[in-house]
Amino acid sequence: MTRKKTNPQMHRFQLIDRLICEEDYPSFYFILEELRKLLKDEKFSEPTLRRDLRYMRKNLGAPIVYDSKKDGYYYSAPFNFPLSSLTEEEIILLGIIQKLIAKYADANPIYKNAASLIGSLYPSTQHIPLLDRIVVARGPMPIFNQDILNTLLHAIATNRVIDFIYRSFWEPNQSHRTVLPCQIVVDNGQVFLYAADEKNHDHIRLYDIHKIYELQVMNRTFTLPKNWQFVEAFEQGRFGPFQYDESYDFKIAFYGRVARKRIHRYTWADDQQLEEFPKEEKTILSFSSSQWIPIQEWLLSFGSDAIPLEPDWFVQDWKESVRKMAENARILP
Repeated sequence: MTRKKTNPQMHRFQLIDRLICEEDYPSFYFILEELRKLLKDEKFSEPTLRRDLRYMRKNLGAPIVYDSKKDGYYYSAPFNFPLSSLTEEEIILLGIIQKLIAKYADANPIYKNAASLIGSLYPSTQHIPLLDRIVVARGPMPIFNQDILNTLLHAIATNRVIDFIYRSFWEPNQSHRTVLPCQIVVDNGQVFLYAADEKNHDHIRLYDIHKIYELQVMNRTFTLPKNWQFVEAFEQGRFGPFQYDESYDFKIAFYGRVARKRIHRYTWADDQQLEEFPKEEKTILSFSSSQWIPIQEWLLSFGSDAIPLEPDWFVQDWKESVRKMAENARILP
């Protein structure tokens, strides 16, 4: 496959990098004249070259140093030019990824640092006009304690046991936890800790970090348990990170043009099956999953256009939720 040339600014960076590496202390004006030849652009200006050198130092981390005695430039340390092999299309994709990450940058230092890192590796958006035509819509901003996250990252990096108070709606009598922090799991801006119980390594679960309090890093270290990887243990889910002990077979009927089109737009489960009933203007989605709580929330988001058919206990839960909503509606003036 033929690779297209990189965008003009990145291409100049590559040429400047090559000249500094291959030539013996090339001077500013030697680089300028070589670029004019290589770029076939006699109007390539001194200010542009100075901006490029400044950008390479500041944004790409290039250790470019000017030696006044030899009147030329050199690298003061080994340097591998970043993204030197990427095409313009690939750099644009990186810019889109940065925009997606930056969506949560204000609330999450992981996203903020990742966005900053990507920003340092590719030219600014003013040199990639297409990126100005791509916008990532804002969504709800997760709120949590960044100090907690930083402490967790430190514990994970050093394999240190942690102790904390966990305020769970489902387990109000089990507040104190001592665990082995295995991984950080990120989902739509929210952050979770995947950790194993210190005394029972087979008991490994997710913790929502905004429910973690009084976090302490212990002096003792640990070895990762066999089932420490979240992705391997929970790869079947498509309704967020939460999983539960038992999987169920779900069957849900969807009505209306909008709801049915939405169902066809995504893969909701790896084993999903769709049945169409044109006369009834109905689509039935069947799949298996253990994520019944997020599925329940997802189902309610369709309003009257979705009706659960199986399993029976899930149908009863949905009916109870609808009944309570109907009661609330009657209370309203």
